[in-house]
Amino acid sequence: MGMVCLPDLIHWSITMKKNPLKGSRTLILSVLIPLMFPQVMPEPLRWIWLTLVALVVLKRLGIISFGLDRSACDEGETTSSKSSASDQDGVTHRGEIVAHGSAPYQFDEANRLSYYITLRNERGDDRTVWGVDLKRVAQETTLAVGDTVALEFLGREAVVVKQPVRNEQGHVVNHRKVSTHRYSWKAHVLPV
Repeated sequence: MGMVCLPDLIHWSITMKKNPLKGSRTLILSVLIPLMFPQVMPEPLRWIWLTLVALVVLKRLGIISFGLDRSACDEGETTSSKSSASDQDGVTHRGEIVAHGSAPYQFDEANRLSYYITLRNERGDDRTVWGVDLKRVAQETTLAVGDTVALEFLGREAVVVKQPVRNEQGHVVNHRKVSTHRYSWKAHVLPV
């Protein structure tokens, strides 16, 4: 794979209508200050810092995916027991359905209910795909444990959802509206 240079990324982000710097003065300053004032940071630390900033930009462009908090993943991230995959239009996950159903996101009781499908690939690795839309897909395609399927990621759409606000005891005391993305999926049952 060839090296990706900044002009290529800028051209790609413009043609894909994605702006990783939109509304983020902090991100712009985090790049400009170390470059314009090199005396602020020692050189090794500056390159580490700029690498981290580049990772954030690549994540915002949707080129890579990594998660540091649960709230960023509530509406349907793809996770694996061993690795994480980036969700880009057209990405297809293939395998035998090991399990599917509703559960708290990432099986953590602190998270709200979501829908999941766990696939086992040919090498025997399990990958759990999460998303509210997977419930619709499972019902429309009548998926069952043991079926070999291809789950195709179609894209994501902006939605506003209600998120519970909890008190110190963990009880829901209110709800707040949160802007997030809902992922869309399509499934094909493959011949055995």
